[in-house]
Amino acid sequence: MSNDRFNPAGYFTFDLARGRAVTEKTGVLVLPVELLERLAGEADAGALERLARGFGEWLGKRVRDRLSAGGADPLSAAPETFLNELNGLLAVHGLGRAVLESFGEVLLVRLDGDLIAGVHGAAFFEALFSGVFTTFLGQDASCLAMETPGGRCLIVASPAAIRRATQLRSAGVGPETIATRLYQEARAAREGAR
Repeated sequence: MSNDRFNPAGYFTFDLARGRAVTEKTGVLVLPVELLERLAGEADAGALERLARGFGEWLGKRVRDRLSAGGADPLSAAPETFLNELNGLLAVHGLGRAVLESFGEVLLVRLDGDLIAGVHGAAFFEALFSGVFTTFLGQDASCLAMETPGGRCLIVASPAAIRRATQLRSAGVGPETIATRLYQEARAAREGAR
């Protein structure tokens, strides 16, 4: 199992003689934020979402691999350990930090930090975190981004729950209330099925 603290030492290795940058045995390309912002401004929304989804899947696999070190079950890791690994990876890639709140099977993810200006639209982060959670959990997870006075947040849940969350958001319901309602509705459905 992973340490309780993310250690960024040695995460990136720069081989100047060969002109390569590597992270955990995977080659990476380090780009200036301005270039990514320009690319995002010129690319169609679908291309940017596919990029974000792929990057999220890559991050989700890294979290899963780091938490399964030594044969541990990554899904048995404490939520704090998962969040520590995820935040470490988000930080070394310049994507800020996340704070998780659990409402049963529904997560409310609050995004903190100075996220990449111009690139961090709602669709980008929905796709990024959908990729992270789908890959880490090994099951389909969808996200719904919402703006609040405290900043951006995401609701992470099953695709069916996100469809319901979208309806509630359209009715002007806030994220905490949506997460609570989704939890209550899921619990009532389970109890009704007994």
